[in-house]
Amino acid sequence: MDALKIGPYEKYEDTIDKYPLMASPVPGSILIAIYLYFIYKWGPNFMENRKPFDLKFVIAAYNIFQVIACSYLVLNYIKVGFEFSFIGRCTPKLPVQEYEHGYDAVYYGWLAMCLRMVEFIETVFFVLRKKQNQVSALHVYHHISTFLIVWWSLKLSLSYQEMSIMVLNSIVHIIMYSYYLLSAYKMFRPVTNRVKPIITIIQLAQLVTMLVHVYAALEPTCTANKFIYMLHAINLVILISLFTNFYMQTYIKKSRKVKQS
Repeated sequence: MDALKIGPYEKYEDTIDKYPLMASPVPGSILIAIYLYFIYKWGPNFMENRKPFDLKFVIAAYNIFQVIACSYLVLNYIKVGFEFSFIGRCTPKLPVQEYEHGYDAVYYGWLAMCLRMVEFIETVFFVLRKKQNQVSALHVYHHISTFLIVWWSLKLSLSYQEMSIMVLNSIVHIIMYSYYLLSAYKMFRPVTNRVKPIITIIQLAQLVTMLVHVYAALEPTCTANKFIYMLHAINLVILISLFTNFYMQTYIKKSRKVKQS
């Protein structure tokens, strides 16, 4: 902790580099390569002549873990005194020295990145259950891009902006994984089937709110790291487009076909 007292920004990089996967982009890149190889090549070949695995209880445990982990993050953001804002505001890199809980911000940001990495398991579940049709471009791009954006944000530009985005994302994930957990059981499906379109709307609302934060950081007068926020903006526009198309194809067009039939 003494190293953090040298200056507001100088030792931030030294601090974040001490965490696993953060000193170099190589380990994360290797992880992504293994992930892609498994879900598109090795996994489907391995399952080709096998019956789908019954992972009901494993997936239930995974969903419970995600709800608990995301709740832990949100509660600790509140505990360290972080104030979430839906309104975008220009904030520079989070000072380690001047911000009383700077070290906590780095730690919980790193935990949030680890959760994004753990989410790769969801695609593995699809492959092992022989649900290869669910390994969609939206699903894979969303997982990889989110992991990379959080990594680069921690590496280059941890600020109140990113903190707000991480809090919002954790709250949405609590809702989302609670829905996944309940929808696995028939007794809850009358409710979860009605809620299903709303989950996508919540995800879209989250992405738009994130874009508001990113827009504030991209203003010319803002001294925030423009590189990382340009990546944020491009990624968010792509995700908004993909999620909007998914919503239109899954709910709007299908409902029209049902009415016409």
